[in-house]
Amino acid sequence: MLDQDWETLAELARSAGRPASMQGPEALAGPVGRLHALHRIMQAATRSLNLDEMLTTVVRVLRQTVDVDVCSIFLYDQATGTLTLRATDGINPHPPGSVTLPLGVGITGQAAVTQQVLVAADAPNHPAYLDYPHVDNRPFASQVSVPLTARAPGGLLGVLNLMSLERREFTPEELSFLETAAGEISIALENAQLYRQTDEELRRRIAQLELLQQLWRAIASTLDLQQLLELISTKAIALANAQAVVIYRRPRSRPAELELLAQSPEVAGVGAPLDEALRAVVARVLDEGRAIWQRLESAGVTVYSLPMITGRRAVGAVCLLFPLDAEEPSQPQLLHAFTDTAAIAIENAELYDEARRGLSRASALLRELHHRVRNNLQTVAALLSLQARRAAPEVREPLQEAVSCIRSLTIVHDLLSGHDLEGTSIEALARTVTTEVVHTLCGDEPRIQWSVSGDEVVVSARQATILALLLNEFVTNAIRHGFNEGEKGTVAVRCRREGNWAVLEVEDTGHGLPPSFDLRTSRGLGLQIARTLTEVDLRGQLAIMSSDAGTTVRIRFIPDAPVPAGEGASAEPARA
Repeated sequence: MLDQDWETLAELARSAGRPASMQGPEALAGPVGRLHALHRIMQAATRSLNLDEMLTTVVRVLRQTVDVDVCSIFLYDQATGTLTLRATDGINPHPPGSVTLPLGVGITGQAAVTQQVLVAADAPNHPAYLDYPHVDNRPFASQVSVPLTARAPGGLLGVLNLMSLERREFTPEELSFLETAAGEISIALENAQLYRQTDEELRRRIAQLELLQQLWRAIASTLDLQQLLELISTKAIALANAQAVVIYRRPRSRPAELELLAQSPEVAGVGAPLDEALRAVVARVLDEGRAIWQRLESAGVTVYSLPMITGRRAVGAVCLLFPLDAEEPSQPQLLHAFTDTAAIAIENAELYDEARRGLSRASALLRELHHRVRNNLQTVAALLSLQARRAAPEVREPLQEAVSCIRSLTIVHDLLSGHDLEGTSIEALARTVTTEVVHTLCGDEPRIQWSVSGDEVVVSARQATILALLLNEFVTNAIRHGFNEGEKGTVAVRCRREGNWAVLEVEDTGHGLPPSFDLRTSRGLGLQIARTLTEVDLRGQLAIMSSDAGTTVRIRFIPDAPVPAGEGASAEPARA
């Protein structure tokens, strides 16, 4: 029946000789009023799943319909076994939540235990009367308690109470109406409880998914095994609402063994009995490839052990510890997704550790190789130097040039073995090569001043070796051919960036090149080698400019190593 049918109801009441008050539909008496009250109760039950709002409407409608002083509803709490006042309307001074009754206590408690309607026209003289409801020191004279029961047999939801200060008799029609109303209220209560349970379950699932999302994000942000294990332990306890967690790993190198990876502080001091029991459960889990729920009476806990499986193998198992009386998780799918994700994370961390250890071993071997090559080059340079001192003048110069080239290669090995094997800076390379060349050609005589300046440009090991040979050649030529014996001058080495290119220049203040010099047609062996190294190995460009002020050799190439962003400060020239 809809609200707009009020006029029809009023007309029916008039025809039955019962006046319709203009105060509202609850004021209707008799069958029509009770019918409309049921309609209002059903509306309250279906329009809102808010339990308090629905109960407030119901007690107000029932009190006005049956014409009592107080209407109240007690709800049953199965966990505590008590009835708690949840909604009331009328002159009762007790607010919701202020009155709690054990089952069987008072008329209300008796109705809950027997699950039958109790009518006490003379309530104070009823055997189960409880002297708690007073108004101005007056007890309620009459009371009706109607149990609210679930559709499942024996399911108690609460009790509907109606009380009157004046003694009165409740007619069979009124009692029948109250039983019908109690049935509608029970259905509404069940729906509200189902809604609350569904809402709580949905919120719990959302929280679990958020935990999984946090784990996935953390896995993507770290490969540190210990940090990862702490995260997995914390999230596993939160996800399963467990007391503690223990994580075991099956090492790839020793698949028959189990290694303890992590455990909660609560179980760290329990000792060998729990560890032995957990290892036995984990062995079964890994052999059977499934989760196992088992009570460990000797250890006083229940364990839920789940395998951690990747696409390749069983990494280990996560053992979640619960009280002995705990119930097995009804929805283990999220826990399985969690442990599978943890397995991938642990295996990635293991592979990362292995790769890091392998790289460390390879780096150590490569440094040792550079050390041995450097020693061999120094030995060859020493032998050639000894031969040059004893050789005739016409072969001494070629031998000295060979010694200079070998020492330049030795310099590269020194830089690489002492710093980053992947590359070095041109500034450090140029400083060392120039120092060696000037000392070889001029000895301790300070007639040639030299400097190294420019941007910080990093090159790979391969390019560093080529640049060492080229710098040795150009600095040697600048000193040997740019100045007469004993003549003073300067040699400057500069490096700068031009976009993705690196530019290396060797400039001297010597006599310059002959006017007929042409780099493209020059037959000199040293220049041919320099062109090959620049154009073929560096894939760059070589240019030589000469004037009365001296000679400048320029190399343009693209470094293999990336140039760090934001770096461009020039270094101060070094003088010697």
